[in-house]
Amino acid sequence: MKFIYSLFIIALFCSCQKEPKKILATDYLNRKQIEAFKYDIIRYSDIIVKNATHDTKFGAQFDSIYTIKAKSADLYYYYIDKNSNEIYFAIARIAPSLKVKRVVTAGKLTKDMNGNITFYEEAFRTWKMEIPELKIKSKLLFEKYIQGEDLTEYYTKNSKGEFFIEFPDDINYYDSDLRRWETKK
Repeated sequence: MKFIYSLFIIALFCSCQKEPKKILATDYLNRKQIEAFKYDIIRYSDIIVKNATHDTKFGAQFDSIYTIKAKSADLYYYYIDKNSNEIYFAIARIAPSLKVKRVVTAGKLTKDMNGNITFYEEAFRTWKMEIPELKIKSKLLFEKYIQGEDLTEYYTKNSKGEFFIEFPDDINYYDSDLRRWETKK
């Protein structure tokens, strides 16, 4: 009887655990849709190209450069919140370094019925890291982010010498109205 009772408790415990959220882009999008999504956000998530400003970066003269940037970016994680229809993302781009390193930008957005971005916000940008380390750390951060958990313990000033989040910090913040990182004045 104790054995049956123990099995019942274990079964109950296992059934109460939350199923992990699907966070891979391929859980939601095919390859063509992934490429289109990367192109949709690359003008926000990547460094502004030479001769462009924040006011001109959407000009057709920069399309080919941003196409190349989007192709070289990797969409590490992607999640759609069914309650709010917000799309969460973590996109990696190559960072200047002697070794191959990348930086991840994570945020969320909403789109209208025509697929136009109506809201865009970046939650954090990681330090540049080699890819294996970046994937582990960005997955941890992304999972906490989509759960609505506080990420301040991963900010540089709080992370006890371990590098996770470069921005935001005490000086830099994301302005979702302007859709870019700004420096406090």
